[in-house]
Amino acid sequence: MANLFSVFFKLLNPGRKAQVYVPVALTSTAPQIPLEEAPALTQTNANTLQPLKNWCHPFKGKSNSLLQLTQMAKAATGYYPLGRNGLWHGGVHFDGGTAGTLDQSSVHCLADGDVVAYRIDERSPTTTYFTEELCVPKPFSRNFVLVRHRLQAPQIEGSPDVPPSLIFYSLYMHLQDWAVYRNDPSILRPAFWPEGQTRRVKMTVSDVRTGPPEQRGLNVRNQARVGKVLALLPQGAEVTVSGEGEYHKLESTNGPDVLKKADGSLLGFLSVDYLVPVVGDEYRVKATPSLRVRAEANTRSAVLMELPDGTEVTVSGEGPFRKLERVNQYVHFNSLEGAPEPLADRIVVLDQPIPIKAGDLIGHIGEYQGGNAEHPEKKLHLEVFSADHVEPFIEASRAWAHRLPAASKTWLKFSKGTAVVTHQERFNATQPPTLSAASTPSDADLRVPKSLIDGLPADKKIVVTAMPDRSACNWYRLDGLFHDENGVLLDGWVREEVGVTPWFSPWSWEGYDVVFNYDSPRQTLASFFRAVGRFSQEQLERYGNLADKSDEGRMKNRLYDIIDRDRDGVVTAEELQAAIALPAHAQSLSQLIIHYESEWRHEPYKWDALDDVLGHSGSTPLLNWVAEKERIKEISWWNEVAEGVGLPKHGQVYHLHPIGMLSYFAAASERQLITRAMLKKARSTIEDSYCDAILPILNKYAKLYSVNTPLRVSHLLAQVGHESGFKVREENLSYTPVRMRKIFGCRNNQAGYDDSKDECVSLPRLRPKLWSDSGMYANNPTNLGSYVYANRNGNGDEASQEGYKYRGRGIIQLTGKNNYREYSRIHNQKDPSDPRDFLDNPDLIVTDLKYGVESAFVWWSMSGMNDVIERSYVLRTEERIAEHVADVSRRVNGGVIGLEERVSLFNELRSMVELELNS
Repeated sequence: MANLFSVFFKLLNPGRKAQVYVPVALTSTAPQIPLEEAPALTQTNANTLQPLKNWCHPFKGKSNSLLQLTQMAKAATGYYPLGRNGLWHGGVHFDGGTAGTLDQSSVHCLADGDVVAYRIDERSPTTTYFTEELCVPKPFSRNFVLVRHRLQAPQIEGSPDVPPSLIFYSLYMHLQDWAVYRNDPSILRPAFWPEGQTRRVKMTVSDVRTGPPEQRGLNVRNQARVGKVLALLPQGAEVTVSGEGEYHKLESTNGPDVLKKADGSLLGFLSVDYLVPVVGDEYRVKATPSLRVRAEANTRSAVLMELPDGTEVTVSGEGPFRKLERVNQYVHFNSLEGAPEPLADRIVVLDQPIPIKAGDLIGHIGEYQGGNAEHPEKKLHLEVFSADHVEPFIEASRAWAHRLPAASKTWLKFSKGTAVVTHQERFNATQPPTLSAASTPSDADLRVPKSLIDGLPADKKIVVTAMPDRSACNWYRLDGLFHDENGVLLDGWVREEVGVTPWFSPWSWEGYDVVFNYDSPRQTLASFFRAVGRFSQEQLERYGNLADKSDEGRMKNRLYDIIDRDRDGVVTAEELQAAIALPAHAQSLSQLIIHYESEWRHEPYKWDALDDVLGHSGSTPLLNWVAEKERIKEISWWNEVAEGVGLPKHGQVYHLHPIGMLSYFAAASERQLITRAMLKKARSTIEDSYCDAILPILNKYAKLYSVNTPLRVSHLLAQVGHESGFKVREENLSYTPVRMRKIFGCRNNQAGYDDSKDECVSLPRLRPKLWSDSGMYANNPTNLGSYVYANRNGNGDEASQEGYKYRGRGIIQLTGKNNYREYSRIHNQKDPSDPRDFLDNPDLIVTDLKYGVESAFVWWSMSGMNDVIERSYVLRTEERIAEHVADVSRRVNGGVIGLEERVSLFNELRSMVELELNS
């Protein structure tokens, strides 16, 4: 509610600019209930909730996890755990400030879970504020969706022990009104809304109305069986229908659009001579082939349209011409789909929670207008909290983390004081940075995710191997992540001492701190008013002791450790924003777990208790405070929802930073398309350390290039397992004369080659110089590659030596100038932050594992392998798997060398991959 109360403060003080802020918690004045006295949670439907496997940014942001945290500094209000005015705030805001860096057009679910409650109003209510003697109604979206999740540590292989788990909730507040969706059918609706009476023409329906312009949609017919076409409904059009069978009657319209007036009634008159009575005023057209609809009740008037024989109509009036009131129209029912509609204007607690996946649509940001705002703004309040006892869960998770494999350690901790060495042009693998070089110590701990380090380009990572006089270390150039004692971001290199600098699992909850906040509203409000100079001397004496208690509270002292740089006893909005803009401080703030009463639980007494501090009384009423209390009541939902979804009635829960949770656990909980077991199955000799290095890269590009079905993954692993064993290789072009001629001298490699005679049999010598000038090419990779690949795939002639320059490289060898050029284009399009030119630097593919893997996926995509696999499988069917694998192998290898192993690997992998990905 911090945003609400800040509005009221500005209304009370329209001329005052608040400069100084302190943390406040506007919740119950009643004593907090100790944990041991809290009532047991009602775990309705929660015990069957599956552990989440996937996370997603609410706006599908792709930035690294530290940048996602610092983006929150751009919000105009609503930070965690304080609002901009210093009041308690249990979530974070996305508003106009964050819109510049995020696509906020739709809101998506943070993690896998169940939707348990929501409220979607037809239209948002308004609050009437009094400004300059005017009454101004201002809307506020109170629409929300509440999702329940289960966070569970990974199972330990071979152990029957049950991993620790935590039930938590994500809240999406201030969502779009129902009327907006209803008025614009093109806006996608959340799938968890129930199916309403309205149905929608499927986007795949493609009946054609000839043009110009040609239109596609769903034919509207005059009869339920073999009817004639009257009109066309566009794709996505919403309708209501009735009846049963293959065709249903349209109820949402009186007739074809060509006959409609502005109010929906119909134009036109029909000759009664061609109407056969059915019942009441309903008739059936009896005319061959059709009956004309006249603009007036006479045969001389204009023809508006013609109704085919058998059309059912409703008419009115007397005489030879009757007024047309309705034309019955029919549509193919299976060409319609249900249109989701919320149960509007009430809080809905679902008896049966609805499963939702990470990234699924939650809704769209609604409009919210504060009391001091001239116009409504789009603002999302995102919040995460848990009613479980978090401390024992964290303790159990930390113990569990010690049992997890080393690969689970996906975060690297750099302690305060880490030297950030200024970059010098001479730094490289042979001349790495040193601690004696110019450097600046960092001013705070910083935890860096492995995904960020893995994504660094080759020139920002230097590996120093162990020698008798030195230990092994890795240097990373991490610009703009660390800061100095003055809060200035630093660019430069930091050192990981192998075996010393600690790696840790997210399940160890490194850096997290649970803080119990015991401030009462009177205390925090008194502290805030004192800090901003709102109190008179008399009020200072009266409320000073309340302010002191707030200033000495645990939460405020913990925040001082992070935010209050000058230790002056106040925390300004500027300091708070500056802190969130620094990755280390943003991370520390995001790791505070605050136990406090939810701001969405409404009890009138806790707001009435603020009257005297505000100066509100019966004799001196503050009308805007009265209006504000009414808005607070209207926007609250806890009391109606808690019992039905497993939350405590008293509202005291543990609040966690939503983006902090996302960034911390996303990599650990992300569903992997390729697992260690799959990799071992494809190449049993692969070492564990190499698995650790290559698996994140394989998974990154498998997702990026849609190698994401069991069939596709199985083929990729089988082919690469045989081709390279997942080792990044470059083509070996150093051959003896006999081997050289056998590989390159005849058509299709070995076809038609006679080993005993060292010659082609029944086929021409395609490259005669390998026989006539064998000394020039044998055991000479440069000459051989330049000759055999000349004038192919974009390469120049033999003299250009481009055949050798663009020889095969990678785990599936990328070959030819055109392919290297296309790889550069696709890579730079997919990752503009890491521009590369593989035409100028083709060896990058073998010197950096990332590019050696990515090049294979780019080739896979360029060659249309996903489509080849799907088409071949349909063509060959299950009984002809060997031929199916041969189809794929010809694309990869140019032939069927090693087909037996490729088939065997594919068959073994397929059952494993299907089990893993479909579970």
